[in-house]
Amino acid sequence: MLRSLFSKRAGTGLLAAFLCTTEFAQAQEAKVTRIDPPNWWTGMEHDTVQLLVYGENLAGVEPLFDPPGPTILRTQLGASPNYLFVDVHIGPGVKADNYRLLFRSLRDEVSTFFPIMDRAPREERHQGFNQDDVIYLIVPDRFSDGNRANNNVNDAKLYQEYDRSVPGAWHGGDIQGVMDHLNYFDELGVTTLWLTPVLENAGKSSYHGYAATDYYRIDPRFGSNSLYAEFVESAHSLGLKVIFDHVNNHCGVDHVWVKNQPTQTWFNGSLEKHDTDGHNLPAVHDPYAAPGELEKMRRFWFVDQMPDLNQQDRYVARYLIQQTLWWIEQSGIDGIREDTYPYSDAEFGVQWVRAILREYPALNITGESWGTTAFTALFQEGCQLPRNFNSELPSVIDFGFMMAMERYLKGQEGLLAIYQRLSEDYFFGDPDNLVSLLGNHDTPRPIFIAGGNAGRYRVALHILLTTRGIPQIFYGEELGMMGGESHVQLRQDFPGGFPDDSRSAFTASGRTDAENAMFTYMQNLLQLRARHPALRHGELRHVRPDWDGGYYAYGRYHESGNLLSVVNGSEKAQEVPYRFLLPLLGNAETRGKGDAVLLRNLRSGQSITFGPGDLLPLNAYQGELYEILR
Repeated sequence: MLRSLFSKRAGTGLLAAFLCTTEFAQAQEAKVTRIDPPNWWTGMEHDTVQLLVYGENLAGVEPLFDPPGPTILRTQLGASPNYLFVDVHIGPGVKADNYRLLFRSLRDEVSTFFPIMDRAPREERHQGFNQDDVIYLIVPDRFSDGNRANNNVNDAKLYQEYDRSVPGAWHGGDIQGVMDHLNYFDELGVTTLWLTPVLENAGKSSYHGYAATDYYRIDPRFGSNSLYAEFVESAHSLGLKVIFDHVNNHCGVDHVWVKNQPTQTWFNGSLEKHDTDGHNLPAVHDPYAAPGELEKMRRFWFVDQMPDLNQQDRYVARYLIQQTLWWIEQSGIDGIREDTYPYSDAEFGVQWVRAILREYPALNITGESWGTTAFTALFQEGCQLPRNFNSELPSVIDFGFMMAMERYLKGQEGLLAIYQRLSEDYFFGDPDNLVSLLGNHDTPRPIFIAGGNAGRYRVALHILLTTRGIPQIFYGEELGMMGGESHVQLRQDFPGGFPDDSRSAFTASGRTDAENAMFTYMQNLLQLRARHPALRHGELRHVRPDWDGGYYAYGRYHESGNLLSVVNGSEKAQEVPYRFLLPLLGNAETRGKGDAVLLRNLRSGQSITFGPGDLLPLNAYQGELYEILR
């Protein structure tokens, strides 16, 4: 006997489909071709799993486990007899086993297997990320080809387009290629690796990974599920963390769901009829938004090749939550970067975050929320602005910081732009847990924005790596890679990552003089950041630059020692007067009293006495760090 549960939202359509197909299906042979998720674990907080069963003629079948163990609570036919939802409870008494899952009908019986596994030990897994870390963002296809055999995969499902001479095609980089260079990341001094999505993307020009066509499969051109878990374990063995790039908002147009939806409301719209061009993010908080603007923003298709998932459908919501938990447990990752966070349903976002942090309290999650500082702040938990929705996201990406840096790099504004941006941190619930950046996989590279001005770029790097927050750098920024305007230009191949490259920038001998100079500059900053807790956890205090924003100064104050950062962002040498720096000198009790102090330069090791009437010289585009000694 089939046990059915019909929701208010989708129940009428599902019931009609059930009544129309049951009699016919009972005369047909049932088939089961796939189950999502493919397995689960004992001891999970999320101990009731909703299986999405794919197949044929599933109307009228009754699932049961052999041997007994997991409890089937209810079943629900999907929008067609190709889908069946099965709720399974994995209670405390259930032991790990490869359970046979039977599907019986009046006519026949088919079976598959659903493994229940013991959870892996918690040590070295799910560590989270914080201001002790520096994130290194990689587009795997453009980084390093570690396995040439997977460049052309014999898989009819995948659009075959490996060709390094075509900018928008697949270039062959993969997970093995990232693994081959783990020592490079350790040498540079970054602590955390963020790979753009590596799930299967079957469609054309989908090397970027943001149009998933299988939520439980690593794209075979990148590797395999087991290789990804091995990558995380190998990274952990070197003290590196891993962030998983995740997408709740949309999938790829080549996903099997698009032509055969599991429920009638699985997507917002359909392939034939859907909203487009709804990038009206201000509608989230706009007091003057016309009726329907917010709804359109939540429901439109990002592009026609990326169908919009409807998280208000409770089956979609459950699927996405479980899929996220599955990858965390399966791979041992330390954090999540959530793509296009504001575009998904806000209530679902809270459910999703709660489910993750309930299961993995140490994990950190950062959300992509493009916009002004105030807009970005709306999506971090503890936001100090009034808002008409709830958000419990622990971290967000600080695009306001990036935009201020962009204005400086372009020469449109001086360092006053950075000061003004940081002065807006009161909007945020936790400024230290913001991910700060100069650019990413969607923006022109910072040295390109600066018109090739390496001095301006070094100033930006200095501030990024010595102020508050969690710095993120994009692969190749350590070399001063130039890129270009378009996505395919800025996501250029890393020199030396591919077998036919003429040189390798992974080694000092393979880098140009300019690349080595930039690498060493960033490496030294990262070493200073690692060596001095004040640069990671210190209280931040700054003084307002002059209107021309030529120089800027801020202090980082910590029980381990107080540091002073002084930056000349102009093309001319500057002399910074004692009176300008006075509010930053000393400790909380003595700061600003007008006494001479002893400053030790953290780069050179030289010490100077600095007091009333003195000037601190800085060359053009120079940033210096000093320890404040009494």
